[in-house]
Amino acid sequence: MWLGPDACNYKDTAQPERGPLELRHDTPEINATETDTTSDNKDALKSQQSNEQRAQESKTAAINRKDFTEGAGPSKASTSALKRKTESIDFIKSPTSRKILCKPGTVDLGNKSTLEKAEKKKRIRKHIDGTMDFDAEILPVICGEMVGLLIKRKFERGSTVKCIRSQDGNWFTLQEFELKGGVKNANWKTSVRCNGRTLKWLMEENFLPQPPRIYGKIKKLENAEKCKICWEEGKFIYCCVCLKGFHGDCHLPPVESQRAPWRCTFCTIEFSSRSQQQCYSESEVLARQMGPNDKSKCEFLLLKAYCHFETNVFPNIPHENYVQKASQCLETLRRLDEIKNSLKGGCYAQVEGFVLDMNNIYQDPKQNDSDLIKEEFKMNFKQIFAIQEANQNSSLV
Repeated sequence: MWLGPDACNYKDTAQPERGPLELRHDTPEINATETDTTSDNKDALKSQQSNEQRAQESKTAAINRKDFTEGAGPSKASTSALKRKTESIDFIKSPTSRKILCKPGTVDLGNKSTLEKAEKKKRIRKHIDGTMDFDAEILPVICGEMVGLLIKRKFERGSTVKCIRSQDGNWFTLQEFELKGGVKNANWKTSVRCNGRTLKWLMEENFLPQPPRIYGKIKKLENAEKCKICWEEGKFIYCCVCLKGFHGDCHLPPVESQRAPWRCTFCTIEFSSRSQQQCYSESEVLARQMGPNDKSKCEFLLLKAYCHFETNVFPNIPHENYVQKASQCLETLRRLDEIKNSLKGGCYAQVEGFVLDMNNIYQDPKQNDSDLIKEEFKMNFKQIFAIQEANQNSSLV
């Protein structure tokens, strides 16, 4: 048997160690195996590290989303977010200037009046009502430290009329209300507010009329300091008989300028009724056409009603439930205004129409003394129109 090269030379003796050339044919196989094993280990380690990194990122993103959803703000790792959050708490940009204000409740280091302005806005917000009816006859108003009720009917007569009633029952003009509230050198159109709105805004939106301007000096007499109809001060026209003063637009018929001599409707009708001889039945008076003489008598009856509500009822309303009772009285006066406009415009063809409208007011259950008012109207009607006494009962008066 062939033992390979020189095999017979090593019989019964140990073979010599192989040299480098003899190991050359199997070295590549061993190296390749070791290389493949090392590469696989590195790839597995990289894959594991990559998976762990992606898991950590997903976990961090989920935590951040949860924090924002629950209102906790940005994560702790976000330094810039924490800085923005701290700035939003510590500093506030002023809505009216470019100055940076301190925390709410602190004083602006650049403007010492900021605290006063904040207190003013706080007082205004305190008196804001989301259900405010600007069409109401009485509006709550504030100016500085003062709180009161603005009566539209009085406001319509001019800015110098005492149209604001304070909480203690005193009456003020718009300028007096400003001074009492501690506001000086201001314009009442912007300083007096209702539900956060200025009176200027209310006038622009037609919730308040533009008050008339009163020119010239106001003449006053000891026995005629107030208008006999509305019981307010102002520029008067005086009757030469009773010497009572009247506002030109309060009187019926209206008087634009002083005429000398001038007699008011009260004196004119009372004088004519005393000299009247002929009497009529109530049905005849109600059915006849509205002539100039009958119109004057209706004006007299209407002025009597105005005097009762303006001088007897409204000034004597008690403090309890004032707004409710005063609003009812003012509503009645508005209804009298409608009758006044209808009478001036010639809308009543007969006396009956005027009497019906007046009776509707006196039959209103809101008027506590409606029975007394109706009886007074009935007595004046019979006296002025010379209604003869009869056993017949009238269906109207």
